[in-house]
Amino acid sequence: MYAYNMRHNQIYSKEIVTPDNSNHNITPDAVRSPGYPLFLSFFTGGLPNRIMINNIIFTQMIISILTLYFAYQFFKNFLLKFWGAIAAFLVAICPHLIIANIYILTETLFCFFIVILGCLFCKFIFNPSNWRACLIGAIIGICSLVRPGLQYLPVFMIFFFLFHYGKKRGGLFFLVMMIGFIIIYSPWTIRNIITLKATSDKTLMINFLHHGIYPDFTYDKVQESFGFPYKFDPRSKEIRNNTASVLKEICKRFKEEPARHLYWYIIKKPAAFWSWNIINGAGDIYVYYVSKTPYNDKSKFEYTYRLMNVLHWRIVLLSIVGSLLVWVPASFINVPAKSILCARYCALFLLYFTIMHMIGTPFPRYSIPLRPYLFGMALFTLYFLFSACKTLWNIKNNS
Repeated sequence: MYAYNMRHNQIYSKEIVTPDNSNHNITPDAVRSPGYPLFLSFFTGGLPNRIMINNIIFTQMIISILTLYFAYQFFKNFLLKFWGAIAAFLVAICPHLIIANIYILTETLFCFFIVILGCLFCKFIFNPSNWRACLIGAIIGICSLVRPGLQYLPVFMIFFFLFHYGKKRGGLFFLVMMIGFIIIYSPWTIRNIITLKATSDKTLMINFLHHGIYPDFTYDKVQESFGFPYKFDPRSKEIRNNTASVLKEICKRFKEEPARHLYWYIIKKPAAFWSWNIINGAGDIYVYYVSKTPYNDKSKFEYTYRLMNVLHWRIVLLSIVGSLLVWVPASFINVPAKSILCARYCALFLLYFTIMHMIGTPFPRYSIPLRPYLFGMALFTLYFLFSACKTLWNIKNNS
């Protein structure tokens, strides 16, 4: 409806409007960011129908294929072609990314843009320049319009620029990147200020914090509430009254049960965020129920599903190890310095999203578009360890 109203009524609103009732006053809002609706608007010549849905799904399939190409281009910047090809293969058979194409959700488009962002960042590392930094900021702006969770990444990346390029040069790169980001993202903010008298819809942050305060995604250990505990909490309306009331509730819960909530926020939230099973949906790899799936009746799909299921936590563990190893001085290991820098960007990107969802809601669905980064970091860990063993072996033989 955002896409339809944008195209036919020139108003950004989720109100259900048809040609029959298009004359009534439509109330603008900012509950959803405009990136994905803008993409959908190319298909909304009329009201939703099966042909329109099929066209969107087909286009998302094409985008997914392009994502696979850019993922390999991204990986080969910091992996040998052999390791990069394996990482790209994991992207190609990832059931979460495949199934995402059939839903009218942001996953496919967001994944495409963050993979392009990875490619650009690696190109910047190999050949730093102001125009590349500005382009990186612009792509972050586009990504943030598709999914607003990325809008704080530029601030997070200031540490990368200052650490690797120094205060003066790194500071300049950061400022230029921010200019690129502001150019793309600021029109949305300005629109909200003019139309809604606010930079964004305040319920977004409130819900993000509120939905993540329930340990194990359940209300008062009621099994029926799993995945949607806030719907069972009789105090939900009071808690989500404003941001301050949510923060007050979080502090109250930490005071009453500090160990339980500390364990939930520090340990179980990251584990939940990177888990295999889609918690707030149809379950397993499905956000919504499907009438049929090749993962049940096609042997090749079933084999890839089983492979990825078995490898899942091993991949997550390798990514964690790699995200730590890249910060250890590795001058004695035969890994190019610029490959290390690319891997550090990848590690920071994964860390950013993990920390963000530790603070808020850690639903696994939000980690689906990040899988290419996860696979790339896991394969870098193997590449790193293989190079270290090879170097140590050579040292031992030479001595």
